Amino acid sequence: MLFISNMYLTVQTAIPGQIASQTVTDLVLNASPVAKVVLGILSFFSVISWGIIISKLRVFARVNRESNKFLNLFSEGKHIREILQASKQYPSNPFAAIFKESYWFFNKGESQSQNPGGVSEPMRESPPKSTHSSEDLVRLFDSVASREVLNLERHLVFLATTGSVCPFFGLFGTVWGVMSSFLAIGVVGAADISVVGPGIAEALITTIAGLGAAIPAVIAYNHFVNKLKILSSEIEIFYSNLVDKLARRESGEKR
Repeated sequence: MLFISNMYLTVQTAIPGQIASQTVTDLVLNASPVAKVVLGILSFFSVISWGIIISKLRVFARVNRESNKFLNLFSEGKHIREILQASKQYPSNPFAAIFKESYWFFNKGESQSQNPGGVSEPMRESPPKSTHSSEDLVRLFDSVASREVLNLERHLVFLATTGSVCPFFGLFGTVWGVMSSFLAIGVVGAADISVVGPGIAEALITTIAGLGAAIPAVIAYNHFVNKLKILSSEIEIFYSNLVDKLARRESGEKR
């Protein structure tokens, strides 16, 4: 287990004339088959969750860095075509993607296709549209914004699942260990600590493992969801400003 490999818990079992000590590693190695299966499942969830957490931290850091650069460029009031060229440097950035989609909508018509990289390119050029209905704009924004947010949400459901089910797997291992301890009491006929101690300790290991897998996943999931909420709000503000800018450009060209 990644989260307990460096932790040592000493379980002292009262034995006449001596004290026997066991580490967490000893408890795991000597655990029952059921406890080992539970620990294996929890290890799987923990490893995958940490992989997703590290990957998402990098993705959100890159998105934040690229978004700041692109929004600064957009706010400088540069020409639309200059911004369009600059947006090609950020193929996976949601703001750049929305800008490109909106630009082609205003200038090339609505006929577009998706390439394998997820970047929209015009299928054919058509004369600039003279009018753009609000329904068309809302449909465009919903489509592009939803696509970009869904890309960032990918794999977050696994973190939510880890936070939900791992404590129950740990609880299952705990209940199984306690049950085994009571069965041992029944066989021996005495509730001696030397009989029930190892079973209780084994049971508590699965509880710790379940919490160790679930807690980081829940914290990371809430952190990323909050990031996505903030990003969605920023996208709405950006798109509103973008539509105004493109509309002013189009009306200026007509004049």
